[in-house]
Amino acid sequence: MATDNGWPKAQLGMLLTVGVYFAINGVALAAIYGSMISLLNTSLINRSTNKQRRQLGISAGASVSMVVVSVVMRMAMLVALTLFGLLILKLSPEALIIGLVLGQVGFLIDKVINK
Repeated sequence: MATDNGWPKAQLGMLLTVGVYFAINGVALAAIYGSMISLLNTSLINRSTNKQRRQLGISAGASVSMVVVSVVMRMAMLVALTLFGLLILKLSPEALIIGLVLGQVGFLIDKVINK
């Protein structure tokens, strides 16, 4: 994922902390659901990045279109899964959003650390 050995250490550490904190407050499922959305988003980012690296001979226009498709797909997935958790599963909004946001912050920290 975001580290050299394949494990996003900062992201997983933050998600574990969020899960434990919200487990104490009784809404661990919502935090874990938000964390899983964050990890899925991370895996899609890495998949897109690896796909771009494998196709070095493509034109700039094709490369831009691949990036646009990746961003649209990830944002649609993020919105759909978040709304599903909030509206259908009736999960705690605070725990879900905090799990999701801190997971993304952990992903960014991993990227900065491993540059």
